[in-house]
Amino acid sequence: MPRQPRFARAPSRPQGPGELAVLLTLTASLAGGCYHGAGQDQSASNPTLTGGEDPTETGGPNSAGTDGDPTEGTDPTDGGGEEFAPAPARLRLLLARQYRSSVAYLLGDAAAAEVETPPDSALNGFESIGAAQLALGDQAVDTYEKSARKVAAAADDAILASYHTCVPTGADDEACHKEFVANFGRVAWRRSLTQAEIDRYGAVGRDAALAFGSWESGREYAVAGLLQSPYFLYQVEVGEPDPDDPAQRVLTGVELATRLSFFLLDTTPTRELIDLGEGDGLATADAVRDVAWTMLETPAARGALGGFFAEVLRLRTLEALPKDPATFPAWSPALGTAMREEALKLIDDIAFTREADFRDFLDAPYTFANGPLAALYGLIPDPAVLGDTWQQFDLPVDSKRGGLLGQGGFLAAYAHISSTSPTLRGKFVREVLMCQGIPAPPPDVVTELPVGEDYPTMRDRLAEHQTNPSCSGCHKLMDDIGLGLENFDGIGVFRLVENGVTLDTVSNLDGLGEFDGARELGSLLRQSPAVTRCLVRNLFRHATGHLEVPGEAGALKDLDQAFEDNEYRMKELLAELVASPAFLRVGTPE
Repeated sequence: MPRQPRFARAPSRPQGPGELAVLLTLTASLAGGCYHGAGQDQSASNPTLTGGEDPTETGGPNSAGTDGDPTEGTDPTDGGGEEFAPAPARLRLLLARQYRSSVAYLLGDAAAAEVETPPDSALNGFESIGAAQLALGDQAVDTYEKSARKVAAAADDAILASYHTCVPTGADDEACHKEFVANFGRVAWRRSLTQAEIDRYGAVGRDAALAFGSWESGREYAVAGLLQSPYFLYQVEVGEPDPDDPAQRVLTGVELATRLSFFLLDTTPTRELIDLGEGDGLATADAVRDVAWTMLETPAARGALGGFFAEVLRLRTLEALPKDPATFPAWSPALGTAMREEALKLIDDIAFTREADFRDFLDAPYTFANGPLAALYGLIPDPAVLGDTWQQFDLPVDSKRGGLLGQGGFLAAYAHISSTSPTLRGKFVREVLMCQGIPAPPPDVVTELPVGEDYPTMRDRLAEHQTNPSCSGCHKLMDDIGLGLENFDGIGVFRLVENGVTLDTVSNLDGLGEFDGARELGSLLRQSPAVTRCLVRNLFRHATGHLEVPGEAGALKDLDQAFEDNEYRMKELLAELVASPAFLRVGTPE
């Protein structure tokens, strides 16, 4: 195990804040074995903690592939016959939003406003997987150092004072520095500090206080140092060996508190949750489930689930979609933002407000819209009728619009600048909703579609895909789905004709039946076990930061059954997921 680094002490005469910061902000934990690479380069390498004893003992990268394919992992139709064996333990870097929300809880909103983080990087379709496997380069390390210093300087004085009851007797009151370090460090690191850690960071605070002449300056430097430690920057999820099965490790109470909070709430655990973790409040699956139910009643849980779906459904950057203004004059960044909000409002309504069968998100006969979006859908004659006010609308009974696949966000995101794309829309359904992989096209394939009067509709232009043997196998899986959505143009406006030709939008989803339009397609998909299994696996990947391994197949099958038994209600699925052995346990680090 790597040694705990020795931190430099303040010089007898300060050389200026910048130089002293270099000496005192504990960069040893960022410049040593904790990080790899140079510049902004990233590689599939698991970091090793160096801010104290290495809790992984060995560390090592996850064995999953790194090509970014979100459909990798176990076959969702495979029930698994192997004995339960969880994926190897790993560390996970906090995502940018988790870092910011943690700082807000620890030090206040003004401090959170000063946060700077490197951009999150997705792997296998998820930022949480990237956070577990992609290492940081030197520029990212510098960003975290700069962020810690700015955050510490902007921290709320009243909040800082809540971490100590002592009244400093002077700048060199090391006992008071240690009290602050013990209390703040426990919340920041999500566990109690060892005495050696308290002594070390307390000395940092004392030395800075002597250098700058005030106890509060020392406190600021202690905060900056603690926020640069890997114990703050990473979720530590390495567990303790199970005496009955040494190949498995049981997450400790504080590790479970951390995993629970970042998954269900997207933020650091509260003091109260850490208390539960350090006691026996998370000692059983039933106890974890009960705590999860309490967490699911909070507004933060709604935001965290929305964040998951914004990522998995690719909704985050709708306002930045490039669209040809001549073809789509109604398009604007504000409309893209509204489309994302529409999708998230529907998900929130089904999961939390109604607590309904979550499969409703596939074919819901209603939606939420503001003025511009409702006018785009033909639900009101003029955007000014509503303006920026949001309202729930029941869709006409005979409407082809309904559910996620009839929303502008999906229809615009999976289209081209000036046209629709049945291929992209079908690929999304296969890969994201059904977890079915689509092979890459042959390297010499011609991707340009024919143009001209002989090809007035997209169905005509895609006919080559259906007849060319090198294309038909894969394109039939995608195009048949997307062609059933051709009544919706590249930003989701309903249409009956294209280039003067009436559209034929009757299509077929293999094994499930014929459909015409988004609502009928959604109704077919909600009948498919592949869709609910895929949702379970995507949530699991997001929650644990890894693709499922064969030894977890049985636990995932149990989650599939629990989802069905609970009538596909999302809150029940989340509560059962965190009580699953695949969430509570990890394997031996590689």
